[in-house]
Amino acid sequence: MDFSSKRTGYGRKVVPCLFLLAASFFLPVFADENSPAKGTADAVDFSGKLEAISKLAPTEPAPGYEIKAQEAVDKAFSMELYNAPYWKTLLHYKPSPFHKNKSLVDDPMFFCAKKGKTNPKAELEGTIKAFFSPAPGKDERHAIERFPGRFKWICDQLNLSKEDFPYDGDAYYQSIVRKVNPGDVYLIFPAGFLKNPASVFGHTFLLMESKGQSRLLASSINYGAVTNITGGAMYAILGLVGGFRGYFGFVPYYEKIKQYANMDMRDIWEYRLNFSEEEKDRMLRHVFDLSGIYSRYFFISENCSYNLLFLIEAAKPETDITNILSGVVEPIETVKTICETGLADKTDYRPSVYSKLEFQKTQLTRKQNKYVKDVCYGKKTAQDFPFGDLPKEKQAEIWEQASDYLTSLLNSRKISSDEYRPRFVSVLSERRKLGKIESSTKITEPPHPEKAHGSKKISIHGGKDIEGAYTGLEFRLTAHEQLENPAGYASNSELVFGEIDLRVHPQETDFYLKKALIASVISLSVSDLYFFNGAMNIVVGLDSNPNEDKEEDLAFRVKAMFGTSIKPAYWIQPYFLAGFDAYASPKYERNHFYADPLIGAEVGFITTAGIWKNKIAASALQSPFDKKHLRIQASVNEGFNIAQNISLKGGYSFNMDWGERWHEFTVSFNAYF
Repeated sequence: MDFSSKRTGYGRKVVPCLFLLAASFFLPVFADENSPAKGTADAVDFSGKLEAISKLAPTEPAPGYEIKAQEAVDKAFSMELYNAPYWKTLLHYKPSPFHKNKSLVDDPMFFCAKKGKTNPKAELEGTIKAFFSPAPGKDERHAIERFPGRFKWICDQLNLSKEDFPYDGDAYYQSIVRKVNPGDVYLIFPAGFLKNPASVFGHTFLLMESKGQSRLLASSINYGAVTNITGGAMYAILGLVGGFRGYFGFVPYYEKIKQYANMDMRDIWEYRLNFSEEEKDRMLRHVFDLSGIYSRYFFISENCSYNLLFLIEAAKPETDITNILSGVVEPIETVKTICETGLADKTDYRPSVYSKLEFQKTQLTRKQNKYVKDVCYGKKTAQDFPFGDLPKEKQAEIWEQASDYLTSLLNSRKISSDEYRPRFVSVLSERRKLGKIESSTKITEPPHPEKAHGSKKISIHGGKDIEGAYTGLEFRLTAHEQLENPAGYASNSELVFGEIDLRVHPQETDFYLKKALIASVISLSVSDLYFFNGAMNIVVGLDSNPNEDKEEDLAFRVKAMFGTSIKPAYWIQPYFLAGFDAYASPKYERNHFYADPLIGAEVGFITTAGIWKNKIAASALQSPFDKKHLRIQASVNEGFNIAQNISLKGGYSFNMDWGERWHEFTVSFNAYF
């Protein structure tokens, strides 16, 4: 069996350059949109309770404590604590190609020994001796104050107490804990936001409540990259090689809700972690260990989601969760792992303003929705209210819809603050006149993110393409396709990165690459009376392009189409897109640009009924260089999601191009992991 190279004219130097160019546009999707300290490397603040990190105090034992320090070191060595799994968790040690142990933390301030990054034994000795150092000077922080997580664990292992040390550094941590008064801990998952490339995968952060206070006042614990670069080739390169510094940051939860649920229109899922009081203390101590400390931030692996796992593992070391998740780490995979390992005992859904508006819209008539929109845009006033004869419950729903829509318009800058204030006061006044009324309808929760299919996919498929019957194997690195189980992703969306399709023609034993996509993104945000949301379809990567000889060339493809979509009923969503679909290859010498551009449009609709999804579409694309090069396609595709991680797919298409007509069909078995 031979691998066919006839389909591409690219040399070895051309393909990497094209992929890097495309990656510069799409790699931001792996970045975190929540840098804790944009453009600065200063220490972060824990809701105003952690002070800025000063330099570490001297780490040599205080006079009179040298022998006691050495005895503690000797005992720790005899117990081989440097090989203890929890010590490696606290220092973030992992195997590397050149070291048995290497910390993923890169800040020198994190280590008490010169070789501490790669030598757990030396770091244990340096840490213990630093704990026996004298009281710190001005603008210095004692090692016990800097590393309360290590201090507590070492004391527990060596049967030491604070009286054994010359300085009570743990008093600082205890004073902060008394102010914070830790309550429940949550893993927070704001859903993906396809309008922002840095948010398409969603995000994860931790939340620590204070007992007796509202969850809105809790402190979020977020890990993000510090960068002033927002895109381009340099952004992609630095993100791949760890060119940015990542820090933990702390922001009140109500600020996060304002950002995600109100401004970005993203639903939020809250997973309570079943931590005991001791486990909460271990986690919070490790948060202090990492305060003001940076690690190299990698878009794909050591990212916002992965680094949070060390805090969870510090609390519950038996989970070994930093080893369960590795490689490409997505927020939704973190959520699934948390649930699968039994770490979450309660889930709360916090709908965005957009979700609440879209749900409440279905409870009102078109006339009522039109009045809400007119009031919010100032075309009508509260005194024009035409529904005074309706029950108070329905009137309350109308005013609450107006209140939420005004908030949405303000956050999206469709109206100014000066326009918002009098309209909001007027709406709120009318709602108050009705008194306290509990809504009898509750918003329907979408499928829970932990029910999502595995992000990676292997597919065995077969069928007939332009060159005849084939069988093939397809692999997807991440994340979701349009006809798959929608749990955890936007409805009828697609978000694919790193997809390879290998095929063979049995009659010719010709093994060939059908496509190697960097990215395929489809966003069909719904437009309605309240919102106009643009739809889009972006494809970048190597793909097969039919030529005039009724064969296919493997060419570099860039497709960009934009349009709109509506949803007249919950089970059907029509859409319309227009734009270009261009292929580039050194083989295309018929024009000066070595390109095969096509311009046109696509129309279709998607229907859903339980585990079954159907997509019917038609497109027409014309080359500006050759009238014969008119590409028409009509297709039907079906998806059956028979289990969380198993699906069956099938499709048929009628194709016409270069004056030729042919039919294609495919069936596939898909497994997700």
